[in-house]
Amino acid sequence: MADYSSRIETIGDHIAKKEGYIGLKGVEAVYRYIIDKYNWLPEQVRGLGNEDVSMLLAGYEEKGMTDWD
Repeated sequence: MADYSSRIETIGDHIAKKEGYIGLKGVEAVYRYIIDKYNWLPEQVRGLGNEDVSMLLAGYEEKGMTDWD
């Protein structure tokens, strides 16, 4: 995953649809997903770098969700 930002945006759009996050897309949906999944505070999640976010989403990607593009 060479371009972390664009991949995170794409995954976030998919997460928003799947999880029913109204009004969220892209990285904001990813943040919400991580907050919900790990019970972290928003400031903790927003402090993560793209590589860290990508690592946290690796399990999500491995579930076969490859039709995002």
